Amino acid sequence: MLILDFDRQGLFQAAGPETIALANRLWQKDIQTLGPWNRIHATRFDDTGNTWVWQPEQYSKGPAVFICGHCTSTMDVAWHFIETRQFDIWDSVIAVEQTAGRGQRKRQWISPAGNIHASWLWPLPEFDEALGTDWSSLISLIVGFVLTQVFKSLNVPVRIKWPNDLLVNNRKFGGILVERRADHIVVGTGINVNYSPEDHLMREEFAVPATHLSDQGYEMSPLYLWMTLVEKGKSLFEKLIQSATPDEFIRMIDTQMAWIGKKVMLRQTNTDIFEAVILGLAKDGGLRIKKGNMEKVIYSGSIIP
Repeated sequence: MLILDFDRQGLFQAAGPETIALANRLWQKDIQTLGPWNRIHATRFDDTGNTWVWQPEQYSKGPAVFICGHCTSTMDVAWHFIETRQFDIWDSVIAVEQTAGRGQRKRQWISPAGNIHASWLWPLPEFDEALGTDWSSLISLIVGFVLTQVFKSLNVPVRIKWPNDLLVNNRKFGGILVERRADHIVVGTGINVNYSPEDHLMREEFAVPATHLSDQGYEMSPLYLWMTLVEKGKSLFEKLIQSATPDEFIRMIDTQMAWIGKKVMLRQTNTDIFEAVILGLAKDGGLRIKKGNMEKVIYSGSIIP
């Protein structure tokens, strides 16, 4: 765990424990809980001796978590560290605030201090044609499933809204964005910890209303929660890939999806809104629906109950 006390022009600004603690009371709690912090030379990033980071005195091994104060987007920062070979599998970057966070279809993701804005490098599951283990079209769903399982271990009853949103009590509190370049997969994760847009501020009428964990009665701090998601998520992913086939996974995740067997309103790109029943997931991750007497599989669209 390292607070980045150096600048990368156009990406992020230098930060320290004190400035981060002043940004939000939940970050202040994390900084105090994990401290004291020591300022050290960042040889991982620069061997000139001019680059510094802050590291907790009780430094634990495991995937690295880079902490930014302000950045454009944690996705951009993660890709920078991948391209400069300073990121290993399961390493992640979390920011106190983003100025240009993005969600699906390049929509803006509101990123105030206190919420989780993070991106992490996932491994690419091996493809075995003989065993039929092609996970390539299921990555976003795997992430949703893994995060759902971690939240349930924290007694938060999470459901997955196809294809990449996290719900609690039928309200959205988290979103997932997967970007792949060559053999690298970066998973962007936004979690509303203590803030969510009010219903009238949502980007459009056809959207599930938002919420945040604090509003639902779950008091958590962003850095501690992120460390838990990374540690437990890594373990769950490795266990899943080793013990299940993609077909078995689809049967497992079907039980975690929102509104299976229920009537919903659905809108696809450039089409009218229509009513359908959600049947479950197809083998390739598409959504199986029944519209009237016709069953079909869709691969994009917005859903509200």
